[in-house]
Amino acid sequence: MKILKLAFKNMKNNKLRAGLTVLGVSVAVFVFAFFQSMQSTMRGVVTRAGENNNLIMLEQNTW
Repeated sequence: MKILKLAFKNMKNNKLRAGLTVLGVSVAVFVFAFFQSMQSTMRGVVTRAGENNNLIMLEQNTW
């Protein structure tokens, strides 16, 4: 419990550092979520693009 008091006291005394830390963590979470969403969207687009029109070609004569 004493460590929480110390942590809040330091956050109150160092407002700029605390704010920058919160901002940095927020940006990191946003970027992570954005790229996860982009990956999921691109996977869906590629999957839907190739669903109905797949073409398989086999070579019969190699000579």
